Amino acid sequence: MAKQSQSEIDQMIQRSQCINRDLVRRDIIQVFQSYQCNLILKLNRYNLNERNSKEYLCLCGTVLCEYKGNRYNIPIEINLNENHPYKSPIAQVKPTSNMFISPTNKDVQSDGTIIINYLKTWRHPTSDLSNLINAMSQSFSLSPPVYSISNINQPTTPYPTNISSMPMPMGMISSYSHSNIYPGIDRGNQGEISQDIYHESLKTAVLDKIRNRLNELKDIEKVEFDSLKQTEQYLNDGEKKLQSLINQIQQKQIQTKNYITSLQNKTNQISQKSFVKKDNSIENDAIIFPAPIYKKLFQIFAEEHAVQDLLYYLTDGLRKRSISLDNYLKHIRELSRKQFILRATMIKCRQVAGLPIK
Repeated sequence: MAKQSQSEIDQMIQRSQCINRDLVRRDIIQVFQSYQCNLILKLNRYNLNERNSKEYLCLCGTVLCEYKGNRYNIPIEINLNENHPYKSPIAQVKPTSNMFISPTNKDVQSDGTIIINYLKTWRHPTSDLSNLINAMSQSFSLSPPVYSISNINQPTTPYPTNISSMPMPMGMISSYSHSNIYPGIDRGNQGEISQDIYHESLKTAVLDKIRNRLNELKDIEKVEFDSLKQTEQYLNDGEKKLQSLINQIQQKQIQTKNYITSLQNKTNQISQKSFVKKDNSIENDAIIFPAPIYKKLFQIFAEEHAVQDLLYYLTDGLRKRSISLDNYLKHIRELSRKQFILRATMIKCRQVAGLPIK
């Protein structure tokens, strides 16, 4: 692969109409200086509509990885966003006709899209293409993203000798081809992912899938068990609350029966007694007086207050015009005369009883 000149790179950057040209140029030059990849810069045309189209920068080539002591060249494409490096690029594995996407690599989807964490957490200025290549190499070294099936007597290289055009994300179209192997990388210890390794990878993938399924079933059973335990605890607490409420109701019922019995007894006692009032006075044995003079004084005092209340209500009735002025004056004269007699009698009784006179 011929090395591209600085002018060729600048022309493609200018044609792509990227926003941050200086940052893009610096990022691409750093990638070309990396020993872990062999990439070239090209333009991919994206048709916006029938009349308009736009060109995007694309890095295509191989990334070096080491797996079980062997070195492999993994074909990739990196499509740069027009706002690079502020937006993450789109990277894909581009297998050749004798290669297949491996299901064991969790960082590569079935369509070849690379989803490593470095792309997910891409952020300028800490992220760049050179570190992205290193992250890809590390991921591919743990689990190669492609494998090839070939005869034992006719070994083939794990990297492409002819890269066909494949559809790119967001409508980008890849249209490049090379007639020979990517040079510039030491192939002294390169090998091929054999069929045994492929079988081992499939076996590991199946075991991982079964293990994950078992773990999911265990988690589901644990959640159901915890839910049943929580329901059991809730029912036990509810049973205790219900039992407590039943005990309280029984106690209230007993207290109510006692109150009813007590009220019935009081009612019977009251019904057996006869309170007979004589001369508008209260029952004789309701209040015990030490002498008849005190009883007389008590009765006069009560009548005098009754008269005073009656005078108040008569005045209130006159104010509200409930009674006429003539009726008001008539009753006032009678009640005032009676009140005067009651007060005079009260003073006389207090003198006889030896009580102070107010």
